[in-house]
This record gives sequence, C-alpha cells and structure tokens, in this order.
Amino acid sequence: MKNMFHLIEKCSRVFEKALDKEIQKCDDIEVRVLMAGFTMDCIGSCAFGVDTNVMEKKENNIFRKMADDLFDVQSFRAFKGVARGIWPALFYGLGFRAFPGQIENFFNNFMKGIFKGRQYTPAKRNDFVDLLLKLTNNKTMTGDSLVNMKSDADKKVVLEVDDELLVAQCVLFFAAGFETSSTAVSYTLYELAKNPEAQERALEEVDDYLRRHDNTLKYECVADTPYLEACVDEALRLYPVLGVLTREVVEDYTFPSGLKVEKDTRVHLPVYHLHHHPEYFPDPEQFQPERFLPENKKNIKPYTYMPFGEGPRLCIGMRFARMQMAAGLITLLKKYRVELAPGMKRELVFEPRSIVTQPIGGIKLKFVERDNWEERLLKTP
Repeated sequence: MKNMFHLIEKCSRVFEKALDKEIQKCDDIEVRVLMAGFTMDCIGSCAFGVDTNVMEKKENNIFRKMADDLFDVQSFRAFKGVARGIWPALFYGLGFRAFPGQIENFFNNFMKGIFKGRQYTPAKRNDFVDLLLKLTNNKTMTGDSLVNMKSDADKKVVLEVDDELLVAQCVLFFAAGFETSSTAVSYTLYELAKNPEAQERALEEVDDYLRRHDNTLKYECVADTPYLEACVDEALRLYPVLGVLTREVVEDYTFPSGLKVEKDTRVHLPVYHLHHHPEYFPDPEQFQPERFLPENKKNIKPYTYMPFGEGPRLCIGMRFARMQMAAGLITLLKKYRVELAPGMKRELVFEPRSIVTQPIGGIKLKFVERDNWEERLLKTP
C-alpha cells in the first residue's frame, strides 16, 4: 500500500485543481459526483495502471459511463439484485448475470488491452493487474476453505482461472474501489456540514497535519489524522454503503442457544439496523465521531460495526479505501469548509431501488473558502 501512495498523492494534486474549477462554476456541488471522479482516478492509477482522467474529462468519459451503468437505479435491476441475494440458484438458472453485458464486454476488452501492453508478464508494480497476471500464469487459484476455519484442518479450495473469473474480479474491484470511498466521503462531508463543531475540529487537525508535514501528503496521513478517520467511521456507521450483507452457511451449525442453521442457508445481516441499534450505539442518530477515537474503539461490541464486512471475507480494499479517503478529505478541507446548500435537507431519504445506500436527489453542499488557504497548497514530495 505504501508503494502506491505516490499515485494517490498525484491524483490529489489533480483533484485540488479540478475542485477549484468546479467551485468557480457553481458554489453548490453534488458532492458524490465530485468525489467519484477523484476515487475513480485513484483506483484506475493504483489498481490498473491507467489514467482514467475522470476529473479532467468528465464528458463522454467511458469509465464514468461504466460507473453510472453499474449503479444505475432501475426497478428491474433492483429486483435482480434482491433475487440474486435470496435465490441465487434460480437467478443464475434463469440466465441472469450479476453485471450488465456491456460492462462485462468493456472490462473484458479493457483488461486484455492492459495484459497485452504488459506482454502478459507482471510489471512489478504490485497493483491489481500484476496480481491477475500471476493468477493467469498459474492457471489456478488456491485459497483456504471457509469450512472449519477454526479447526486445525488444512482444507483448500482450488479454482480454475478463466476469463470469466478475471473479468468478474476486475468489475468487482473497480466498483468496490470507487463507490465505497466516494459514498463514504460524501456522507462524511454532509455530516460535517451539519455539525460545525465537529468540522472545526477536523479542520484544525488537517491544518496541524499539513504544518507538520510541510504541506505534503504522505502515506501516514491516515494514522496522523485520527479525528478525521473517526468522522469517516461515524459516517459509515450512520450510512453503511451496503445496508445488508449476505452470507451462505458452509456447514451445519448449532448456536449455544440451540438454534440450528443448515448448510447452504442464506443469512442476511442487517448492517444498517446494527449500526443504528441504541444498545450498541447510544444516541444512534447523532453524529458523534468520538465513538471511534482510539481510546473509545474498544467499547464497540464486536460484529456490531461492519462497514467493510467482517471475518474471512472482510473487504480486501479497506486499507486502500481509507488511504484515498484521507487524502481526498485533506485536499478538500485544507482550502474549503462545507455548508448545506440552500434547500438541502438535514435528513436523507434513501433510494429503495439502489444496491447501495444512496440518497434520493444526491447531496448538495456549498464550499466556502477558508482564510489563509494559500498557506496550505499541496507541495510535490
């Protein structure tokens, strides 16, 4: 991860200029669209080794179009998403696909072009493409079985690596990489706009970080801004990107209470409900970043906070997501404070047809220049 950070730092400097251009056009900005451009350019550079140029070239950008298609809100798409989670055998038996055909075709051609450019050999970039090339060369992928993970049994699962598997992993990494981060940052800024005291503390921490690091973004930006990270964590508690997680029981199991669950049972975890349960989070509807400061995290009951999932299927992009979210927030907050745009409500209504927690009408914020922002312009390391 540390070896990738110079790419995120480069994207942050592009974001710095793109943000100024957007604000010159209009003070009120749909923040999710803005942040999606930044996170998509980060994921393109760090994971695939390409410049997606979404921030600089928004019109007719193919990556922007693919992102819009992935999360397009349609009733039939919503039905398919529910059906896949509840009746996967029926879903695939009827010939449905997890992703629209045009998306799979695009990424199939996209990845083949990258593979050809690298001559089908890992380029020692340590990025996602290198990982896929290693899997392709090995022909198979071996991993630990989820069955009996707590036992001493050495059970392995071997999967054949084919084009379908590689394309699916590519689409998943692309979608998870930019959507989780852009949505989380959007909700964080929304809550900071609603809570001026929390925003002031975050701004002070950003200023202090830049003073200590001579106005440069470094890999340590996450560890060195604990309150800002706590704001992101609290925003993800209030608005988990996935409101429900689905898992499948891999073997018969009996709980201490006597409840039995059989193999192949689909279990749906109500993440949104857990995050808003007063037993686990007092005053659950209040934005209180202090819950997630290092000295308080130990008070959070395990498995009641799962913005990135939990257990052996914990989101592998979590560290990357935190890294780019911190960089994006520092870049933005060093110059601007945020306020709710005129007409923006203090309570959000969510789109019921979306597979992610997405507000109807988006999140519109007003960006106000801070005093002495010239002293905090980013420098090239």
